[in-house]
Amino acid sequence: MGVPELWDVLRPAFGKRIPLDRLVDQYVRRFNRTLRVAVDAYMFVFQSHHSSIVVEDKRSIMIQNFMSKILALIGLNISVIVVFDGILKPDKSGNTAPKGMDYEKALSRFQRHFNFSENNSFVEELKKVLKLNKIEYFQAAGEAEAQCAYIQRLGIVDFVISNDVDTLIFGATKVLRNFSRFVEDVGASPTKKQATLKQKYYVTPVDMSQVEAITGLTTNRLVFLASMRGGDYSSGVSKMGITNAKNLALSGTRHAMYYHRQRTKQELKEEKKNASKNLRPPPDFAQEFIDCFVCSQEVLLRPWDARKDQNKRKQELESFSTRLNLYLSGSNRDIFGRSVAIKEEIKFDEYCTLLYLFPFVESRLPIFLPYTLSSGELTTDTSLNITINEDIYRSSEISDLGLAENSCLCGISQTELFVPDTYNWQIRYIVFKLLSKDPSIRITNHKLEDEVEKIMLKFNVCEICERFPDSVEARRKLSSPGKMESELNVLWVPKSLAQLFFPSLLADYFRKKEEESCKRHKTSSQKTTLDMLEHSPTRRYKATTTTTDLHPMPIKWAQQLKAIPILQIPFDKRSPRTSPKGSPKNSPKNSPKNSPKNSPKGSPKKLHEILPGQQKLDSFFKPNLRKDVQDNPFIDL
Repeated sequence: MGVPELWDVLRPAFGKRIPLDRLVDQYVRRFNRTLRVAVDAYMFVFQSHHSSIVVEDKRSIMIQNFMSKILALIGLNISVIVVFDGILKPDKSGNTAPKGMDYEKALSRFQRHFNFSENNSFVEELKKVLKLNKIEYFQAAGEAEAQCAYIQRLGIVDFVISNDVDTLIFGATKVLRNFSRFVEDVGASPTKKQATLKQKYYVTPVDMSQVEAITGLTTNRLVFLASMRGGDYSSGVSKMGITNAKNLALSGTRHAMYYHRQRTKQELKEEKKNASKNLRPPPDFAQEFIDCFVCSQEVLLRPWDARKDQNKRKQELESFSTRLNLYLSGSNRDIFGRSVAIKEEIKFDEYCTLLYLFPFVESRLPIFLPYTLSSGELTTDTSLNITINEDIYRSSEISDLGLAENSCLCGISQTELFVPDTYNWQIRYIVFKLLSKDPSIRITNHKLEDEVEKIMLKFNVCEICERFPDSVEARRKLSSPGKMESELNVLWVPKSLAQLFFPSLLADYFRKKEEESCKRHKTSSQKTTLDMLEHSPTRRYKATTTTTDLHPMPIKWAQQLKAIPILQIPFDKRSPRTSPKGSPKNSPKNSPKNSPKNSPKGSPKKLHEILPGQQKLDSFFKPNLRKDVQDNPFIDL
């Protein structure tokens, strides 16, 4: 799929393979909202098929496999839109599009059509299942990956889930590759020795900013590389492999072979002789190639509006091809790193290049509505990454909203996450969305797993499936009612998701958890018998402390505590203390000089008495007690 071996060229720029729940956790913490993705539907359809499936059950099992992947995203409260290919998708049965195709005629045909459905019976059945469960889908005019890249670049979604490298060539800036349960980023059906199978899903993020920084390949250079190497639309230039196509696409950049190849002794001697000639590096052929077609680099609502006139681009392309062939016919070590004999003239298929630069995409844009299962948010976000000075239309395939202007959609919101009553799949995928609605769902535990703080949701399957009579568990209960009377299940979700949507439930859980911990370890606010004494300093100190937001103090207690005077505890050994009962009245401690009236400002008004049998703490440090204390060098007498 796509340009052969291009993924291997881009592999050094791949992000670290990551569990999907960790990606969701990172995104929620960073942007304070859930993740939005567009899914290339045919990738999931392709993965749903397996040679071991019985022919009679093929369709139902493929739909089940397809939906399990979509619902795994929804179970993490990710906003999902499924994109299907349209009838204007070029024929790939022979891996090449018919030569001599006219882009202008294809564009005219596209602008006359309104219904782009392929009328495939299996695809139409999939759409019915999605619509029944209120999962948003979108019908592309041509390639689904081109439509996904288009809405991702506009900012409607954050990532495109696809294994087709053409998604990057069409202009997507962030792609999630190899959505599977394998820990390693390997092929579709690896052996047990090649990959480790897990219960949860993993993805490999590919960011074009990292691709450009590490490999030097921008979107325009990928288009030039694809035009040279060939892919789904053409066979490319004769005898042009992926390595030579990459080196030619990087010409004119700091990643070019001109700056990195090792020169022979003969070349070094020639460079010294020709030092005065001011030799220049090879030109930027990729940029010259793109300039033959594009008159504006802006992201437009209709991409084909940025193309040049047909006659003008034909002339410029012929002129460019002549210059390129002339340059490559001479010494081309500075481009390829070695001498490459190119015997045939390089010719480009204009139609295939234009499909990459200006794909046929629907300019009416999809939208995430809060009262759909595929939306993980409570409000409708109509913002885009670009400013367009024309009417923007947003539409939904599963809602009666129809076409509406952008301004009409502002303010659409929902108080709770939505689940349709017609939901007919497994209960576990909707448990998180039902957390605040169903009392049978409780937060019962928490842990740290794969660098993600998670909480455990325990739920009663039987109680929930009564509300959703079409769910898998409800149908199973009808067939065997005795087996599910008290069936409980658990689900682990990122704590950040619960904090975002159900903060009060999360706070209640941790408050109860702390109370249980106190009972288990027999600890409370009254920790020792000293606290029971009427004049306990600890008790008086606690009366003056403030409570946390998690444990609010009752108003009645707070009013009573305000009436308790604050006792200042004298810890300084020089502070005055009352003498024992029966001491002389004219003792130094009871002299007028140290009386409360003449005491310094800030000294305690009420003094503690030393009871019979007690001594001052500093008495142990007096020199008249023991000789061993006097001789101790570590005590400052």
